[in-house]
Amino acid sequence: MRWLSKLLGAEEEEPPPETQQLVKLTGTGDFLLNVVGESFYQDTLENICGGRTEDGENLIVDAILFHQDSNPHDDMAIAVTIKGDLVGHLSRENARQYRQKLMEAGFAGHPAVCKAKVIGGWDRGGNDRGHFGVKLDLPISD
Repeated sequence: MRWLSKLLGAEEEEPPPETQQLVKLTGTGDFLLNVVGESFYQDTLENICGGRTEDGENLIVDAILFHQDSNPHDDMAIAVTIKGDLVGHLSRENARQYRQKLMEAGFAGHPAVCKAKVIGGWDRGGNDRGHFGVKLDLPISD
């Protein structure tokens, strides 16, 4: 099984990214698209940010979006990774819009890169501890 299949828990083998064209996507700079499921990846996001701070994060990084056709919950899922780690997915509706736009542009099935903003994740002591969130700069929004 190849590394992407292992990363995403896929049963079927998927081609490694180096054999696929990486599509660069540019949004408006507003970071309006929320990633879902990031609550399952809080430790990963904390590691990406280098730990928690009192003020939290507002970190801009590159995100890679992969088609995750073998996802057991949604065969049209789009996985979102940062620095090679899975951090969430596009919502069902946004995943379908995203796939449609890629297909219309002639890039159906290709992984893509876009800017992402990791927000939140503060720790002010006691029970004042915020969750991390991820917003994408894509030309589609929630």
